[in-house]
Amino acid sequence: MKRIKFYSYYFLMILFAGLFLHSCDQTDEPEDKVYDNFISNELKFEITTQEAIAKLTTFAAIMPETSLLGAVVKSDIEVHKITYKTTFKEANIQASGLVCLPKTAGDYPVLCFQNGTNTLHSEAPTENPKSDLLSILESVASMGFIVVIPDYIGFGASSKLTHPYLHAESTTKSILDMLRAVNQFGTEDDVLAKPTKDLFIFGYSQGGWATMQLQKSIEKDYSTEFNLIASSCAAGPYSIEYMNKFITEKEDYPMPYFLTYLLNSYTAIGLVTNPLSDFIQAPYAAKIPGLFDGKHSGGEINAELTTQMSTLLTTEYRTGFATDTKFAGVRSAFVANSIEPWLISTPTRLYHGANDEFIPPALSQKMLLDFKAKGVSDTKIESIVIPGVDHSLGVIPVGFQTILWFLTLKK
Repeated sequence: MKRIKFYSYYFLMILFAGLFLHSCDQTDEPEDKVYDNFISNELKFEITTQEAIAKLTTFAAIMPETSLLGAVVKSDIEVHKITYKTTFKEANIQASGLVCLPKTAGDYPVLCFQNGTNTLHSEAPTENPKSDLLSILESVASMGFIVVIPDYIGFGASSKLTHPYLHAESTTKSILDMLRAVNQFGTEDDVLAKPTKDLFIFGYSQGGWATMQLQKSIEKDYSTEFNLIASSCAAGPYSIEYMNKFITEKEDYPMPYFLTYLLNSYTAIGLVTNPLSDFIQAPYAAKIPGLFDGKHSGGEINAELTTQMSTLLTTEYRTGFATDTKFAGVRSAFVANSIEPWLISTPTRLYHGANDEFIPPALSQKMLLDFKAKGVSDTKIESIVIPGVDHSLGVIPVGFQTILWFLTLKK
């Protein structure tokens, strides 16, 4: 009888030990979460409150209103690179961007910035996060925002792909998926700053166009997913048809790589079936694909082209674009990727430099009138022209005016 009791006791000890070890295996080594969009993050660097104040007040001598921003700085910042899942041409790809987080625990609105036209892989936000403009935007996180800066497809983690320049569907999809990835990243236990649904959006040049495309998509299809508070669209080529007409009618256009970037991109991603030689004269047509390889700056590309449109563009394209059936495909692509005004519901500002020679201020004025013709009230849309600045110099004053505006709307 005693021997039976001993064996029973010994069996129970083994059983409980097994259960205990099994329990430890499950709790001590939890499985990694798998998200629909977010893949990984990498801490790039941190910004102290003192550094943020210094960066945000850099221009106080010429823009006195920026001196007010230092008083709003509340937190140190972490700048992360995140990699996320999106799709391009029906294929699953990985893309990337910067996420700037306050180091103070709390719930924060998101500010998403879309950058201007870029041709260099080395100048993508995640590759050059300490550029002057990005440093200012990153510092905005110290004022109580989670700042998001997408790379765009064709840069950063997706640099092996052709950048789909001014392609609305892929641009909007990739930005939306990055915003979703940021929300998923925010659920990680070690992330102190948690994103809310409140969203502010801002972009300049290509980014102004991308911001307006994003706004339209959110208002029409994703208003329950994102609570769009305000939209600042600056110096954007909103109507590609308008820009094409503006450039082809010019004798001298100082930024020839703009239209060649567009035509090369649309040809490379299959939107347009014409060869580049239908649009661009020799010897330039043969050069163009090699120039847009991510290793040449806009200035370097311009130096390989010509500002004389009668020499750069074919006569057939300049005179027959609007009517020749040969160009029906590219006309359709321009229409599909231009922005048709709609009855907007988000407070929107259209900023533009008065001396902009690359994208004329008249385009922003046209968009304003077209929006008003749709019934948009003055309380929802406003045009602000920045005196004395051209396309290149406009981004800094527009950026600070946008930040000050967003702060007045922030809850």
